[in-house]
Amino acid sequence: MIKAKDLGKTVSTSEGALIILKGINLEIKKSESVAIVGASGSGKTT
Repeated sequence: MIKAKDLGKTVSTSEGALIILKGINLEIKKSESVAIVGASGSGKTT
């Protein structure tokens, strides 16, 4: 099992910090499959 609790991501911009993820919780159980999908340039690898 993979668990992630209360994850967040903040990036710096010219106007200051920008919170792009906040309070993310994730639990992937054995034998489950997960995919992250989105348009090119949408931040999937961030």
